[in-house]
Amino acid sequence: MQTDYTHKLSEFRGAILPASSVLILTHDYPDPDCLASACGISELLSFWGVKSSVISFGGFVGRAENRAMIRFLNIRTVPFVLINVSDFERIILVDCYPGNGNVSLDSDTPVHAVIDHHPNKDKHSASFFHDIREDYGATSTIVTGYLLQAGCPIPKKLATALFYGIKTDTADMRRSANEKDVECYKSLFGIMEYKLLAEIERPDRDTEFFRMLHRATEAVVCYDNVGYAHLGSVSAPDYIAEMADLLHRLEKLEWMVCTGIFKNQIFFSIRSKNSSGAGVIAEKLSAAFGGSGGGHSRFAAGRLPIQTDLNILLEEIELKVKEIFNINNTDKEFLL
Repeated sequence: MQTDYTHKLSEFRGAILPASSVLILTHDYPDPDCLASACGISELLSFWGVKSSVISFGGFVGRAENRAMIRFLNIRTVPFVLINVSDFERIILVDCYPGNGNVSLDSDTPVHAVIDHHPNKDKHSASFFHDIREDYGATSTIVTGYLLQAGCPIPKKLATALFYGIKTDTADMRRSANEKDVECYKSLFGIMEYKLLAEIERPDRDTEFFRMLHRATEAVVCYDNVGYAHLGSVSAPDYIAEMADLLHRLEKLEWMVCTGIFKNQIFFSIRSKNSSGAGVIAEKLSAAFGGSGGGHSRFAAGRLPIQTDLNILLEEIELKVKEIFNINNTDKEFLL
């Protein structure tokens, strides 16, 4: 562990200290890995003597498990709309990268550090500190490594958050996990609170979830081993990823692509069971429509602007999905 983190941890500390106020930003609609990573960095900064660190994001948390995580683990955040970035001496981004279209930060606002595990082509030219480990299954793994290397005590609730962050982003070690993810997973397992984790993983559901599930099962179309579903307007973009995860469990599917409309944009999520290249497909899809997107080998996401007639755009998106996966129109099959 030490050889992997000693140099980067020292660089990170040098990039942040001696600041006394730090803003920690996640992407706009944070998932467990995002939230846990932000909490871990906040704990590390406090251990180093930073007086104030604030966790913020531009959107909101929609998925029930993620809301439960915030509630049960007492994760404190401040909406970005209430943030004045000039009040902070340093800005850190976790589980995201500036300019990728999913962070509510002006392009001219200086960033001082980025800790992430998503592939990024611009990292080599970045002027700020960055630790981007594309071969890691979760940013929570990197942050756990920092905490252990720094000798920073990890409270039970933080350990639970980091464990859940690794667990969800690697799909219980089935997706994009490496030996460092497993190592941190085991380390956190002995610290976390199991009952809290159970509460987070099995939250109560509102009626909107079941309406969305019904809509998704009616909408999904199968083209051989590729599934596609458009959910229409959604109350939170989290539903798109959640429905993609659920529909992807269909035994005949290798790929699942799910889209939905939120705040005059089309959000999409892509899942793969065994094949690689989900991130590349997300980049192709977003590039075709002037949007932004990317991800890992087996899961990816993005968003597309609505700049033309919606019905025409949706037809074009489905055609583009067929083109990317080399789908023949005659292969179409409805689930219900």
